[in-house]
Amino acid sequence: MSKYKLTEDLVIIDKTVLKKSEEIEFDSNNELIVNSELGPIKLTKELLKDKISPLNKDIEFKVSILNDDEDAVNFYRMQLDIKSTRKKVREIESEFRKILNEIL
Repeated sequence: MSKYKLTEDLVIIDKTVLKKSEEIEFDSNNELIVNSELGPIKLTKELLKDKISPLNKDIEFKVSILNDDEDAVNFYRMQLDIKSTRKKVREIESEFRKILNEIL
């Protein structure tokens, strides 16, 4: 079973049931039972699909920001550590270059 991380708070009837960045894991039926003030709540992966992202321990992404000015044009260092094959790393690099060229 894969683990996921919440990308935003899960709020039901004005109550925060799960907080952003919490790690969750669904059972074999793709369900998650959460105990809350409202009682046990059954959530499905389909229901949460827009609020979760897969948690992969083989990927670590770091960004170093040296200046708090959002509009300052500076050099920034972005580091991505992944566990993969050399062939896949070349594919990832190629895709990153395409995406970065579009953005920058």
